[in-house]
Amino acid sequence: MPDQRRPYRSHKVPACDRCRRFKRRCTGGTPDQPCVLCNLQDVPCLISASPKTRGGTRRSAKPNQERAQPRTVPSPVVDVHHAALSPVEGEVALDHIGTNYHGSAGEDQSKSKVELSMVASPVISEDIQILERYMSSKASSMPSVAGTPMVYMKVRGWSEGLAISENPGKRQKETLRQILNPYADELIRLYFEEIHPAFPILDSQSFLELYRSGDKLSPALTCEFFALSLILWQHSPSLRQFPKPDSHFIWNLAVEALQQDFLAPGLSTVFAVVLDMMGRPVYSVLANTINNGRAVALAQSLGLNRDPTKWKRPASEKSLRIRLWWAVVIHDRWSSFSHGIPPIIAKGQYDVPVPLPRDILPDANQSEKHARGADCFIHLCTLTNILGEVLPLTYHLDVDQKLIWKQIRRLELDLCEWEDSLPAHLRPGSGDQTRTSGSSSLRLGYLSVRLLLHRISLHVATLSDEIDRSESTRYHLAQLRRSAQDVVEYVCFLTKSQLQEFWLPYTAHHLILTVIILLRCTVESTEKIVVESCKSGLRRLWTKLQNAAEDDGWDLGNICITQCAESVSKILGTSAELCRTQKEQRLEADVFERTEPANSPARAPRGTGNGMATELVPDILPFANPDISFDNQWDMGLWYGLGWMDMDSLSYEGVNPEIFQI
Repeated sequence: MPDQRRPYRSHKVPACDRCRRFKRRCTGGTPDQPCVLCNLQDVPCLISASPKTRGGTRRSAKPNQERAQPRTVPSPVVDVHHAALSPVEGEVALDHIGTNYHGSAGEDQSKSKVELSMVASPVISEDIQILERYMSSKASSMPSVAGTPMVYMKVRGWSEGLAISENPGKRQKETLRQILNPYADELIRLYFEEIHPAFPILDSQSFLELYRSGDKLSPALTCEFFALSLILWQHSPSLRQFPKPDSHFIWNLAVEALQQDFLAPGLSTVFAVVLDMMGRPVYSVLANTINNGRAVALAQSLGLNRDPTKWKRPASEKSLRIRLWWAVVIHDRWSSFSHGIPPIIAKGQYDVPVPLPRDILPDANQSEKHARGADCFIHLCTLTNILGEVLPLTYHLDVDQKLIWKQIRRLELDLCEWEDSLPAHLRPGSGDQTRTSGSSSLRLGYLSVRLLLHRISLHVATLSDEIDRSESTRYHLAQLRRSAQDVVEYVCFLTKSQLQEFWLPYTAHHLILTVIILLRCTVESTEKIVVESCKSGLRRLWTKLQNAAEDDGWDLGNICITQCAESVSKILGTSAELCRTQKEQRLEADVFERTEPANSPARAPRGTGNGMATELVPDILPFANPDISFDNQWDMGLWYGLGWMDMDSLSYEGVNPEIFQI
């Protein structure tokens, strides 16, 4: 009977390079599944064909085929390194981003159609980890922090019978390439010089490598990237001499590509949808709101909400995941602030830390511009954290009077501490030469959060049943008015170079909120000084936005003008008409005084002279109902909640409704 024992020095799988070098027993491994010793030492586990062995290449192929076979763990479950998060084998370096983050799904269509990866429920994650230890001969490589392991499940990537494109978005990408190919290199340069420092969600090295290699870059990500870059067209002297492509058409291509990509989404889809929500000009608020929900759900299903700092992955990959998650959080919370939809991401359901400078700038030799941009992004993340605690006070329907005032005071203190922590280059008053792109958007965001917090304080004060409710309400209304005036002052002093910086698209809604507050304070106050101050601020802001939209092409100001034009024209137009009428009455009174005796009973009484006659200023927005001015605030000028479209329903004594009619 022949000897069935293994021949001397034979192996089922070859030893890795490191174990072969140090002549030690190797259990066999790959960069994604390191051997036991490499796993313990946290070093890359690489296998290369031995030049001394003729059949080395053939023997190295066989183990790869064996490792591709199903494992002996429960079939629907894989660990994080078998999921779509792993870089493609053969392209992994010690500190390199794999193609799964920015790559095209069409590169391995057979696999991508068979399975995708999503996070398993934490209820069963620990059980699966124990089963894997028992049933697998190799050490588990699941990320496990503080007893909370993460497990990824293989799931079907598309609906059965649904016909999807072989490479979603490829047709749109080819069309866009035909239009922008002569300008592509310049648009890429502009993006990484102007937008990327302030919002660093891409890995520039991986993105550029995939773009230059041909079709490896995700088509949806490519379309969204160039659509967003078009906002910088006028910033380039070389592009300015050519007609700008139709942004509507380019954005429609990007939207179509993104819709196809969502049929079989992956990590590259998260990047694409984040860029889509950053898009300017804003053509569809509803679409952005829906995309925000899809982005949050997809990011959480891919495990982006978990802290990757202790994972055995390249440092650049972990940093990229941190930045991408915070980009999703930023969009979720600022979109909630602007569009009135409660935020989806709740505190306590993610443990990703705020990015550090080394997470944004892995290279210590980065320019000062990129270093300042990293500071701006980090402070945007911390401000977003504060906003995340303010928003629940906006959407809670049951207000606890004692608890909410404590929360408001704490948040006001947090905002003050945040402002004190700003470095010099992010504070207002810096010269144009030392300004950081995105710092103006950050400052306006801070002022808007403070405005929102004062608006909440006013609303809570009106619901109070205390005796001094009227005094408290007037105090908080004055605080709200001062906050709106602070926004006006800041916007009016923006320079042309500041308007050309990176701006979040939600800036337009901060401006709209400010205009609404000023409109309310104008029509509600009966004090001459307050009315004049509000009208003056509103007029200055309106003039600034018109000049910025017409002369500097600031699309965010144009959005505010489009939404508020009719309402502002009614208030300012009515005030001007009343002033003219009052001036004529005064002239008539002066003439009458010169012709009639002082004790004549026919002498007309003087007006109060506060810009609006006292008898013509009804309490349109009573303190008891402070939210009436916010009804239908996004309609195109049809703010009938302000009483301008239905003045017959008002029953204030001495009010002439015809004054407010169109």
